[in-house]
Amino acid sequence: MDRKSDLDNHADQLNPNNDAYWDSRAYDGRPDDWEELVNEDEHEISQADLDNHADQLNPNSDTYSKSRSG
Repeated sequence: MDRKSDLDNHADQLNPNNDAYWDSRAYDGRPDDWEELVNEDEHEISQADLDNHADQLNPNSDTYSKSRSG
């Protein structure tokens, strides 16, 4: 995967309006009530989110590979 694809994927995972955001947080796509969920959790970072982020940065994790596929 090239750098632009990596950057696009990263941006998608930071955008709550994008399915990749929800997929990277163990949802099956963007939920219907996504706006409510974003407002509730806007300033809260869960341990699961931190663990998922760590896995995405670890080349030995399956999540690392999945987070880099387009």
